Amino acid sequence: MQQRAAIYIRTSSEAQGEGASPVEQENDCRLLANEKGLVAVHVYRDIEKYRVKNKFVEPTGLRSDRPALLSMLQDTPKGNFDVILAWREDRLYRGLRSMLMVLEVVQRYKITILLAKETFDPKIAPIRAWAAQMELESMQERMAMGVIARLKAGKSNTGQDRYGYIRVGEKIHIMEEEAKWVRQIFAWYIQKISIMQIRKRLIDANAPQKGGSIPRRIRWSRSSIQAILEAAKEYTCGFKTYSRAGQTFHIPVAPIIDMPIYELFVKMREENKTHPKHRKKNNYLLSGHLKCACNLTWRARTAAYRRSRKGEWVERKTPISTYFCPQPHKELRSPDCPKSVNAKNAEAQIWEKLYDFVMNPDFLLAQAKELVHQLQQNYEYLTQVQKELLTELEKQSVKRQQIITDARKARKDDDDFSELMRGLYGKEERLKHKLATIEQELKTYTELDWERKVIDYVAELQAAMKELNNANSHSPEEQHRVFLLKKQLVDELLAKATIDGERHIQVEFRVKIIDLAVSKEILNFPNGREIVARL
Repeated sequence: MQQRAAIYIRTSSEAQGEGASPVEQENDCRLLANEKGLVAVHVYRDIEKYRVKNKFVEPTGLRSDRPALLSMLQDTPKGNFDVILAWREDRLYRGLRSMLMVLEVVQRYKITILLAKETFDPKIAPIRAWAAQMELESMQERMAMGVIARLKAGKSNTGQDRYGYIRVGEKIHIMEEEAKWVRQIFAWYIQKISIMQIRKRLIDANAPQKGGSIPRRIRWSRSSIQAILEAAKEYTCGFKTYSRAGQTFHIPVAPIIDMPIYELFVKMREENKTHPKHRKKNNYLLSGHLKCACNLTWRARTAAYRRSRKGEWVERKTPISTYFCPQPHKELRSPDCPKSVNAKNAEAQIWEKLYDFVMNPDFLLAQAKELVHQLQQNYEYLTQVQKELLTELEKQSVKRQQIITDARKARKDDDDFSELMRGLYGKEERLKHKLATIEQELKTYTELDWERKVIDYVAELQAAMKELNNANSHSPEEQHRVFLLKKQLVDELLAKATIDGERHIQVEFRVKIIDLAVSKEILNFPNGREIVARL
């Protein structure tokens, strides 16, 4: 049977100048597959920056969180391929941590690694990974020292050019095609146009965008516009600031923004700081539970203020609370993501379904049956352990009597005999202690009506749901108390809540009352195996 191969491709800034473009890597790997008689079934590509927390990073060999690499390693146990093809070893990893992660998976599932430009030897792979890491760290250190030396000399040849500028040789010049949009962005901001409206205007006008930490398929992110506004002083005062190794350097550049515009900008920034916050802290029933097709946990916010037509902040008569998807880029958002939903409507949907779930008469019956079944299993397990302990204790007693008889016949030394007997008696005492604990637990099973306890718990839960459902509180303190009780029930009973493109919410509830009861310390009773393990 022909073996299947997965091709892994990685490019990053460290690969520049190495002749390792994605196309070249893939072509070389496919040639190797043909030579070895392999069929390439899938190509995994780490060729773009990816998001880590709040920033985009390069898929460097030192990182072990590369999306395509993780996807390939996750597919390995599925048996989708038998061989991994890569251009060179440093495409897979360039550090010890990432090397250990890769080798552990491929060795566990008997996956072969073949390289197009090198020979792979798993015996010396750790040494080569360590050497590659040392080489990369040394290279980074040398580059950093060179950058600082050039900055001290007043030369600029490092980092991404600020939007509106272009570096020619060692000098920074204005790039008028971008500079005009810098001026326009500040003009719009002074006119009290929001950041998202500015973004829309830039996209509609097809304004050129400089590459950077944001993937090119994302047009004018909010953060890229904010970065331009934050650099207002640099655009006005005529110098570019660099921070390296705890030092700050100022490189002269030509200004783009006039001083009057800058002063209006600063004044407006200060005024915005003095305005009341347009978001008000509020209580959210579904915080931490609601997700969408983007597989992100939604956040919540309350808009207590709005902008008037004059651009001033005015208080809303009724604050608007919403849950929203935290994915900031439209290009990365799932087509089935509704983006936001009214918090009041979403919470009403969830609470209605929660109420119907708890008040269903089958709910109580199912939970009681589940509890009885669990307790019966625990009782049978403890009974079996009790029998085994009694048998072992009987064996130890017979063994002790036999040793006493043999010692009398052989007339053994008193010291040796005493040491042996102490060991036997100690083991018997430990067995008796375990047996006493097991018997006490079994006694608890027979004396307490656990089925009645869970029935009482569910009855109390249903009564609480009725009371909260009909609550008509007026004071803020009472409203907050009702919210806390509702939030507690939602956190205990709700397992999953998913919202679709039509803003319909699908919910899954926790179905085992034992978990709920234990969390409420009503059935704080471990199972049989936990009891034995504790001994």
